[in-house]
Amino acid sequence: MQHPRILVVHRRSTYTDLVSNHQLPSFSRLVNASDPIVDNILLAHANHVASMEKVKQSLLERELKFVWRHRIDDVNPDEFDLVITVGGDGTVLHASHSIANTPVLGVNSSPTTSVGFFSGAMVDTFDEVLDKVLNDELSPLRLCRMVVRVNDRVVTTRALNDVLFCHDCPASTTRYVLTHDGISENQLSSGVWVSTAAGSTAAINAAGGRVMPARSRRLQFVVREPFPAGGALDPQPPTLVHGFVTDENKLSIRSKSVAARLYVDGPHVVFPIEMGDEVSFYRSSTPLLLLGLKP
Repeated sequence: MQHPRILVVHRRSTYTDLVSNHQLPSFSRLVNASDPIVDNILLAHANHVASMEKVKQSLLERELKFVWRHRIDDVNPDEFDLVITVGGDGTVLHASHSIANTPVLGVNSSPTTSVGFFSGAMVDTFDEVLDKVLNDELSPLRLCRMVVRVNDRVVTTRALNDVLFCHDCPASTTRYVLTHDGISENQLSSGVWVSTAAGSTAAINAAGGRVMPARSRRLQFVVREPFPAGGALDPQPPTLVHGFVTDENKLSIRSKSVAARLYVDGPHVVFPIEMGDEVSFYRSSTPLLLLGLKP
């Protein structure tokens, strides 16, 4: 990779958001009182600042040209040869929604407070991994992404981790018809997780799903807290509560709730779903190319 054009995408630490924007006055009081409840926030901030400085220093030492951004609304990542994210998995997820084919190197900026599943480097290994990237010594891991369609409209083609379909109020029952492999079932539950292989280690695993091989091209769904939909006359719980989705084995959900939501890769990308809307899930033809990861 000779003279690469590099885009660096970094997150803002929780400490920075809370202090600079005065979002939570009680946070400043807790910091001033040295309350241990904020210790991890302060530690993550210190680690993150040090990691950003290290990444910037390493790029400058190699005389590499790079663009440094927190938000990427004003740039096209696919005009670069490499995207470096500095943060955690959320930073990779945020950037991935704008990336088609550019390889990504994730740097876990605070490994003491963040798992960094998508990170191929940490501050201590960044120089070594970066040199391997520049010398074309690393083959990217191709992570399957997900296309989500609402009725006839595609709302995303780049869901990397998972999608949650649920009522817009977390305390309310989600009502819908789930169809998988040509079989339909009326269901009541707390919602439905649908994930890629990359997302199978996250929330869907905690909800009872299975961890899938990283290179798997299948999707997976799990119904959260299923409840009998037939009332007193049919107290049997639903049977379509877990399964895998292939190109031939379709999955769709038709909402019976007055107000529901789709949450894509976390809480920040949200689509409203009305009663009667049908949501369909497919494998994307454009995987995300992640560097430095072992399958």
